[in-house]
Amino acid sequence: MSSAKPRIAVLSHSEGFYTTKRLMEEARAQGLEATRIDPTRVFISVDADAPVLEDDLPVPIPDILIPRVGATLTEWGLTVLRAMRDAGAWSPATPAAMALAQDKAGASIALRAAGLPVLPTVAVREPAHIDHALEVLDSPGFVIKRPRGTQGRGVMSAPDRTGARALLEGLLVEPGVALVQPLIELERTRDLRVLVIGGRAYAACWRNAAPGEFRSNVHLGGTMEPAELDASTAELAERSASAIGLTTCGVDLIETTEGLRVLEVNGSPGIEGLETATGRNVAGAMISSMVVDWGSC
Repeated sequence: MSSAKPRIAVLSHSEGFYTTKRLMEEARAQGLEATRIDPTRVFISVDADAPVLEDDLPVPIPDILIPRVGATLTEWGLTVLRAMRDAGAWSPATPAAMALAQDKAGASIALRAAGLPVLPTVAVREPAHIDHALEVLDSPGFVIKRPRGTQGRGVMSAPDRTGARALLEGLLVEPGVALVQPLIELERTRDLRVLVIGGRAYAACWRNAAPGEFRSNVHLGGTMEPAELDASTAELAERSASAIGLTTCGVDLIETTEGLRVLEVNGSPGIEGLETATGRNVAGAMISSMVVDWGSC
């Protein structure tokens, strides 16, 4: 690997997004060239010399490509990521790992196969299986999810089987899959977000749900407060990231009577809440870690 400083690009729809902006700021603060590639402005040519183009001009292949792939552009964003990796860009995440993190059912299967504690989860496609799925979970309340989604979108709760059945029947009118999990009743409605950077747990925050809300996402009015990151929680987060194939990601954990359980792994975690709550330079740590990993390739 060359000793020259790497050129960095962030694959993101907007530089106005907090995390995208911070990553570019910190890359430049470390003396690196940093640009943004908007996946909605490019097209792909199956040509090794110029695979990604914008306005008929080749998009330069960066040394490090940081994918910020949200739910609305997942498939296309991962296609652009794949094309640029094949053309020589290094990325902290493979398209396969990013896709697995977006697939809540597939991710739960991978986490369970790695021996990690996950919430009981049932994936349902056929309306005829709804009653059987609810019987398998045997819970007084339920959480219903779309298999893909971020920021709490597509996540609903039902206080009983009747409500859960109605939600599932509505979702499965159109072809698709719905996930069902038990509704965990907590003294405080919250979950624990652990940020893993370079394969190591870096920081953690409690995400507290807004009054009357069962989802703890900041975008839904939730708040964040710093949390102590003990050795066992750090190990759980690191093993979860490894099971999905990611080195930098957010791991969401929830308290149960049996201890912490893995909710999901986020391949494009937002860092605004973590930076605000902890006062730490999360973006700078992410850039530094990626440069070290790139240099060791």
